[in-house]
Amino acid sequence: MASPSVARRTSRTPVEKDDLVMLRAAELAAWAQKNTQAVIIAAVLLVGTLGAFVYYRMYSAQRAERAAMAFLNLQASMGTDTTAVIRQLDTFASNYDGTSEGAEARILAAQLWLAKGDANRAVAAVRPATEGGTPLKDQAKLVLASALAAGGKRAEAVDAYLAVAKGTKLAYLKQDALGQAAALREQANDWKGAAELYAQALETTEEGTSERALLQLHLSEAQARAGLPVSAPK
Repeated sequence: MASPSVARRTSRTPVEKDDLVMLRAAELAAWAQKNTQAVIIAAVLLVGTLGAFVYYRMYSAQRAERAAMAFLNLQASMGTDTTAVIRQLDTFASNYDGTSEGAEARILAAQLWLAKGDANRAVAAVRPATEGGTPLKDQAKLVLASALAAGGKRAEAVDAYLAVAKGTKLAYLKQDALGQAAALREQANDWKGAAELYAQALETTEEGTSERALLQLHLSEAQARAGLPVSAPK
């Protein structure tokens, strides 16, 4: 004869899956009734967060459209007075900070300052564009490096170029940054360092291209001046 404990175990009826779901739903409903205020607050917060996100996306899209139209109008109204044009670009960049057009305005202003021989103002003009999240961030960093070099800050310029080369996914930007940094090392008679960068730049090019042939010439010269073995063209 089975023991009472065994009898009790065998007499249990398995809980059906649907019954288990209903049981959990009932428990959740009971909890919600006891915590009505918490449920309402959570729902309000969720709706508010979603609403803020949607609003931000709509606002950003509309602002980008306005920036694009305003930049076209700005380009059409630019005169020949460089100083006046720089003021226009600065005002535009301030009004549309964070947009691609705002970054482009800062880059153009910096290039105009460089053309006028004022490297310090060029650095100040373009630096905000290097810290933003626009697609022109790397281009802005290249202009910043160029401005630093023009201002006699060679070491800072090399570091800026190398930062672009390390961070960008675009081969042509990496090649440009490495080539410019190598040229600055040449100016400092650091031929070994220049050769190292030219070798890295060479890896970004395709075989048979004029860019690769030119970089190979620079690499060979830097290696020869540094007393290193001259690598054969690949």
